[in-house]
Amino acid sequence: MKFSQVHKFSVFTLAVLGLVALGAGGEMPVISLALTAVGVAVSWFVEGDLLQSERYARTWNIALVLALAAQVTRALFFGAEALLTVVEFAALLQVNRLASRRTARDYQQITLLAILQLIAATVLGGGLSYALCFVGFVIATPWAMTLGHLRHEIEGNYLADARAGRAGVPIDVARILRSRRVVGAGLLAGSSVLAVPIFLLTAVIFVLFPRIGLGILTVRSRADTVMAGFGTSVDLSGHGTIRTDQTIVLRVQPPNLPTNPPFVRTFRLRGTTFDTYNGRAWSRRPNVGGDHQRIERDGTLYALTRMPDPDRDLAVRIVLDPLDPPVVPVLEGAVGFRIDARFEGGFPHYADLSIDHDDGVRYSSNDGIGLVYTVFMSGTPARPAGHRRLDERRDAFTNRYVQLPSDLSPRVRDLAHQVTAAETTTLGRAHAVEHFLSRWRYTLQLESGGAARPLEDFLFRTHAGHCEYFSTAMAVMLRTLGIPTRNVTGFLGGTFNRYGRFYAVRQGDAHSWVEVWDATEGWVTFDPTPPAGEMPVVRTGLVAEIDAVVEAMRMRWRHYVVDFDLGMQAQIARKLWRFIEQRRRHDTLSPRVLERGRAVRLGPAVPWKGVAGVALGALTLGALAWQLRGWRRSGGGLRGAPPSMAVKAAQELARALDAALVARGIARPANRTPLAWAQELTLRQDAFAAMAMRVSERYTAARFGDETLTREQLDALKAELKSAAQAPSA
Repeated sequence: MKFSQVHKFSVFTLAVLGLVALGAGGEMPVISLALTAVGVAVSWFVEGDLLQSERYARTWNIALVLALAAQVTRALFFGAEALLTVVEFAALLQVNRLASRRTARDYQQITLLAILQLIAATVLGGGLSYALCFVGFVIATPWAMTLGHLRHEIEGNYLADARAGRAGVPIDVARILRSRRVVGAGLLAGSSVLAVPIFLLTAVIFVLFPRIGLGILTVRSRADTVMAGFGTSVDLSGHGTIRTDQTIVLRVQPPNLPTNPPFVRTFRLRGTTFDTYNGRAWSRRPNVGGDHQRIERDGTLYALTRMPDPDRDLAVRIVLDPLDPPVVPVLEGAVGFRIDARFEGGFPHYADLSIDHDDGVRYSSNDGIGLVYTVFMSGTPARPAGHRRLDERRDAFTNRYVQLPSDLSPRVRDLAHQVTAAETTTLGRAHAVEHFLSRWRYTLQLESGGAARPLEDFLFRTHAGHCEYFSTAMAVMLRTLGIPTRNVTGFLGGTFNRYGRFYAVRQGDAHSWVEVWDATEGWVTFDPTPPAGEMPVVRTGLVAEIDAVVEAMRMRWRHYVVDFDLGMQAQIARKLWRFIEQRRRHDTLSPRVLERGRAVRLGPAVPWKGVAGVALGALTLGALAWQLRGWRRSGGGLRGAPPSMAVKAAQELARALDAALVARGIARPANRTPLAWAQELTLRQDAFAAMAMRVSERYTAARFGDETLTREQLDALKAELKSAAQAPSA
C-alpha cells in the first residue's frame, strides 16, 4: 500500500476505536453516535484541494466555536449534563481533525485525541467493549506513531525547505508519500511485535501499582438498568412483556457446581415488596419513623437474620449490574451478606445496606458499576426476615397487609370463601388458593389489562394472565379472609453459562409471588403462577452460544480488571509469597527422601520448570533482539524479507557518497541525512557540494520514491564520485 494510505488507515483506526470506547460508556445518545459515525465516514473521503482550502478550514473553525457555545449554553441554561456536553464536543473535535488533516502534526493530534478518549472511556465505561478497543489500540498505536514520526521527518527535511524556496531542493514530497516502497508488511508486523513488551509492561504496572481510587474522576454511569416491578408501584395494565427481555441483570455462582449442572435452575431472588392495592396497581405505603434502617455490619459481613458464619454457612456469589432503584436481590433462606470493601483514595469504603419495613434490601452507591456480594445461607431453614420484628403491633398488619380497595367486588370475597371452605388454618387456606389459581392459563397477552377492573376480569372471565395477575389474585383473596398478605417482585431461576460456570438471570426472569403471614412460621412464600410461567425463557442456537461466550468474557473482565483494587493486590501478593515459601521448602527437602525408614540423599534439587521458563524467556528476547537488529540493518522489514534491488542500489550509492565525503575530509555526521548534509555543504559553498547534492537527490528518489537506479547508472555515479573525491579542493 501507499505510505499515505497506510498512515491514514492506522490513524483512522485509532480514531474509530477511541470514539467507540467513548460511546460505549453510555453517555452519548443514539443521535449523537449516529452523527459522529457519519462524520467519520465522510471525513475519510475528504482529500486533495478541499483539504488545502482556506475557506474550508475557516468554516470548520466557525462551526467548532458555535458548537462549543451551544454545548456551554445547554449545560448552563437548559439542564444538560456537563459530562454529556463534554463527550459530544470531544467527538466533534475528533471529526474535525479527521476532516482537516493536512500535515504530520494533524495526524499526531488525531492520535493524541484518540488516546485521550480511550483514557476517558476507562472512567465512563470500562466494560468488555472497552477491552476490545484497548486490544485494538495495542496493535494500531505503534503503527500510527511510527508512521507519524516518519511523515514528520519527511515533511521536516524536505517540505519545509521546498516551501522556503531554497535552491537545489526539487524533492516531490507528495510523490514520496504516494510511494509503495516506504512501508511494507514487515514494518507493520515489526511495529506490532514492539507492542508486545509494551502490553506486558502495562499489565505488570496494572497489577503492582497501588489502587488508590479515581477520586473526582469517578463518574456514575447513566446506563443503569431500569427494572419494571422494582420501583414504587406495579400496574397490572402495563407489566408482563418484560418476560421476553433477554438483558442479563445478575449472575449467580453457587459453590461446588458439578461438572454438568442443570441447564435451567430454579431459585428465588427476593427484590421489592408492595403492601397497598388500589384496584389496578400495587404501591408501597411509607413507614412511620423512616422507611429504611441500616443493616448491622461487622467488617465485611452484614446481618440479615443473624451475623453469617463463613465457615459453616453456604456461600453463593452474586454479580449484580447497576439497577434503578438500587435493589439487592436476596436468595430465599439468606441469613446475611459479605461485601468486600472498595478502596478509594487508598482507604477502604464499605457499602451501606439498608432494609425497609417489608424486608426489601437496598444499597447506596454512586459508582455505577453495580454490586458484587456473597449471600450466606444456613444449613438449617432460616427464619424469614420479618421474624426479626415479631413485636410489631397487630394493627400494623391490619392496616397494611389486609388493606383492600373500597370498590372491590363482593364476588371476590365470595370466591375466596368458596375456595377455602374446607380449610381452617392460615397456611391451609393459602395452599387452597394457590392450588386453585395454578390450574389457570399463563399468558403474556394483557387480556384483562384494558378492563375497568382488571382483577375481577381475570378472576371471572379470562382466567389467563401473567405472574402479577396470579399473585395479585391470591393476595387479594386471602386479604378478604383477614389473612395478612403482601405482593413480592423479584427473579425466579436462571440459565447456566457453561463458559463462565454461572447462572445468568435476565430481565425476562422477573417474577411476582406472595408472602403470607403465619403467627408460627412468620412470612411464608406461595407462588400461584402456573409452571409454564415460572421456568426461564431458554434460547438455543449459534446466537445463544455467542452470547454466552461474550457474557463469560464480560464476567472475567469485570472480576480481573474493573473490580481489581488494593484488596485484590494484597491477595495476589500473599499468594505469590506463599508460593515462593512452598517452593523454598520443597527445594530444601527434595534432596532427601525416605527409603525403608532412613534418609537417602539424592543430590541437589534442580527447579527444572523454573530453568525452562528462564531459558524460554531468554530465547524469546534474544530472537526479538536479533530480529530488530536485522530490521535496522536492512533498512526496514523483518529478517527473512530482504530489501528490494532498488533499495540495495540506493544503499550502495549512499555508502559510496560517504566514502567520497571522508576522502574529501568532510565526513557526514551520523545525525544528518545525505540530503541534509549536502544542503549544509551548499550553504558553506564547498566545491564538492554540487556533486553531493546531485548524488543525495538520486539516492533519496531511489530509496524513498518511485525512481529506479540501474546498475549502469549506479556505476556511473560511483565513478563520478571517485573522480570528484580525488580532484583538488578549491
